[in-house]
Amino acid sequence: MAIRPKFTPQDINRMLQQHLDHINSGIVTIFQRVGEQFVRDARMGIDINSGAYPKGDYTDQTGNLRSSIGYIVAHDGVILTQKFDYFDPSLNRFVPQLLTNTIGLRWSLIGAAGMEYASYLESMGYNVISSQAQTAMVDLTDRVKKFVKDAYPGTDIQFAGVTSSI
Repeated sequence: MAIRPKFTPQDINRMLQQHLDHINSGIVTIFQRVGEQFVRDARMGIDINSGAYPKGDYTDQTGNLRSSIGYIVAHDGVILTQKFDYFDPSLNRFVPQLLTNTIGLRWSLIGAAGMEYASYLESMGYNVISSQAQTAMVDLTDRVKKFVKDAYPGTDIQFAGVTSSI
């Protein structure tokens, strides 16, 4: 008497694809929530790093700098979602470079200030997004680890870290 499966290889593939879809959907949701919190904190000028000027105390006379803060969620270098209320068109040339830097990371959350002078302010010691980026990475790590632990106990996950650029 032989044991015969009541399922096909297609059934296994379908089940695995459902699990993968669940994981991908959960990760996108987590990345979006962390991205939204990053934007809120940066726009409010919340300062976590005591070495920077408190609360982003630069004079944002036009409101363009804070309005330009946003995020991109990418998977394998492809943008899945992004949110920028304003982005300096002259910086569009940097987006492909940022995405190229994320290839091989599978999942990427890119937080940015979309005005050309944001890096100048950061170099002068003002907090535009640096402190919020560090906080977002910790929050992202915690949320993804919890998601994986709850959904798939015994699974481990690796993180590449946070990178500042431009």
